[in-house]
Amino acid sequence: MDEKRFKSSVSIIGEWNWEKLARCIVCNLPIKENDPALKCPYCKNYAHRDHLLEWIKIKGKCPFCGRRINLDSFK
Repeated sequence: MDEKRFKSSVSIIGEWNWEKLARCIVCNLPIKENDPALKCPYCKNYAHRDHLLEWIKIKGKCPFCGRRINLDSFK
């Protein structure tokens, strides 16, 4: 098989900023720049503040990594 057929060139067309594309680990909607957000102290994934606090109040753990989290961790 001719490997040259499958090679292509790649050009950089801009920078990618993952922070601006963060999604809430509870609702999976984008977290906008001015939205109040928190991150899990273990896996460092972000969530809307109210969503994560309510989730932890009910489940007691991170919805992404499953580690136990105390609400006092965010005060």
